[in-house]
Amino acid sequence: MNENQDMQKRILIFFVVVSVLLISFSFFSQYFLPKEPKKEQKTQNIEQKQIINPVGNIDLILNNERATSDNLKDIVKINTNYGYIEFSKIGGRVVSNYWDKYKIDLVSDLSKQNRIFLGEIISNNPLITKLLNFSKYEFKQDGNKLIFSLNTDSIKLEKIYTINEDGTISFSLKSSGLENQSLLLLSGISIQSNYSFGHSGAIIKTDKELIKIDKDFSGEKIITDKILWAGEENKYFLQMFAIKNGSNQAVIKSISKDNTVVLQAIPSNIEGFGYVGPKLYSLLGKITEEYLSKWNVDLDLRASIDFGFFGIVGKPLFLLLHFFYSYIPNWGVAIIILTILIRLLFFPLNHKSLKAMKKMADLAPEIEKLKKKYAKDPQKLQEEIMRLYAEAGANPMSGCLPILVQIPVFIALYNVLMVTVELKNAPFMLWIQDLSEKDPYYILPILMGLSMVAQQWITPSSDKNQKMIMYIMAGVFTFMFMNFPSGLVLYWLVNNLLGILQSFIINKTMKK
Repeated sequence: MNENQDMQKRILIFFVVVSVLLISFSFFSQYFLPKEPKKEQKTQNIEQKQIINPVGNIDLILNNERATSDNLKDIVKINTNYGYIEFSKIGGRVVSNYWDKYKIDLVSDLSKQNRIFLGEIISNNPLITKLLNFSKYEFKQDGNKLIFSLNTDSIKLEKIYTINEDGTISFSLKSSGLENQSLLLLSGISIQSNYSFGHSGAIIKTDKELIKIDKDFSGEKIITDKILWAGEENKYFLQMFAIKNGSNQAVIKSISKDNTVVLQAIPSNIEGFGYVGPKLYSLLGKITEEYLSKWNVDLDLRASIDFGFFGIVGKPLFLLLHFFYSYIPNWGVAIIILTILIRLLFFPLNHKSLKAMKKMADLAPEIEKLKKKYAKDPQKLQEEIMRLYAEAGANPMSGCLPILVQIPVFIALYNVLMVTVELKNAPFMLWIQDLSEKDPYYILPILMGLSMVAQQWITPSSDKNQKMIMYIMAGVFTFMFMNFPSGLVLYWLVNNLLGILQSFIINKTMKK
């Protein structure tokens, strides 16, 4: 094989390998890279499973006294338009927030086992902390307004929650006797997450930046700034509290392996709201606009949706996907339409690439003749091959460069399909009932692999070895995509089918 052909093959293989690594690294690492060995944790056996282990200076009373303070039987359950919320009269805390559509309670088992909940007020005095969170509150309800009251000789406290239709919970705290206490509002506790993709952990929005701290953080971290809101997240869901006029400090504290809590410094009387729910782009935008009007501050809740490194491309792709869905309410159909649009956008580049490959394939017999003729004169062989390319108008590089241009778009769309909660539990058709999960019968990945084989079979190539490498890559892709979300596999399958159609058209037109 001459040097020019060898260079072509190396370039093509390089682009393919780069694409595979960039698109599938997170899943590849999950299944093939060695995991960190689990370290033994010394914990108190409060109930079972994950038990918290106190770290740092803030005393959350993480002991048996907390665990036995609430049997979770004195509960106020409020049905909502998305599921239900439960409050405990012990501490006036949020002990459950269930979303029917996603079949998930966003108050984790860890919280319930250890009785540590959203809405707790933590004091620098442990006795005050116990009083505020382990005492039974008086309760009354006025429509969608829930009022929890605590009255002692020295402290009076009233927590008022208002359940709103958009999933937010308006929150106010009125007190006396706590003016000289340093107080923190528990704004987030690690959300249960089995996702290998996307961020899981603390999230803090200041007036300058968005700060994310991974769930495996250990110790205690204090952020002093103007805090607009703070809480916890995973790739699909968000827990957060925002205080009117902001907070001046947020604290992130690890409570066990891969679990943290987030607290915000507050005065003794506050107004604000909390949101515990999915990162729906349209809903987060609506909430942001509402509080921009009420508070004259841009909370930018949509910033919690991570569109990845190529977010500048990914966000417009998501908006297009959302636009198509608004007219045809099926996310699978929206993905197919978006794939067709992207294919049309890159039609000129793909067309140029396929034409170049066709020309190279047509020149293969002539190149073989030249190799035999100039077998003993490599320099002359190179000159003759370049002359042949020039006469035929063929450029070996023109088949590869269009692939490089498209890589950022493919990666951006991959990120969009991986992090958008809109696809979670969203059915497509027949056996595909959740586009965010893998195909339960592996039909789509197999069809995708077959489409890759068909695409290579119909695509012109000047090198049989190169074609064989691409057949092997089809097998590798099929194996990897078996555990990918079916929405992503659907995109790749449709993209391949459109590629086959385009190759067929190129072959037909160039034969004329």
